[in-house]
Amino acid sequence: MLRQLLAMIAEERGVCTNDQLARRLGVSQELIGRLMGELLRLGCLRLGEVDECQPTACAGCPIHSTCEPMLGVHLWELTEKGRRWLREPPGSLQKGSLLQEKESR
Repeated sequence: MLRQLLAMIAEERGVCTNDQLARRLGVSQELIGRLMGELLRLGCLRLGEVDECQPTACAGCPIHSTCEPMLGVHLWELTEKGRRWLREPPGSLQKGSLLQEKESR
C-alpha cells in the first residue's frame, strides 16, 4: 500500500489532501497519516513548503482555485529515493532495498 500511495502522490504532482488519498485508497485518513509518516521516515517523501510553489505553475495545478494551507492541502515532494522506488519492480520494499538504504546512513 505504501508504493500505491507514493504513486498516487506522484500522479497528483504532490498536491493532495489526506481525505482525497483516503477516498481513493478506500481507507481512513488516520491510516493515510500513518502511511505518510512511514514514507517520510523512509526518506521517500518530503513535505514541501507552501512558498516553494512557483506562481507560473499554479495554472496547471489541479487545485489552484482552492489552494490554501488552512484547507489541509499539502505540497508533497517525492525524493530521489521515492522516485527510484517507483521505478523498481513491485515488492522491492519487502525485499528490504529501502530499509537497508535507511539503515546504512
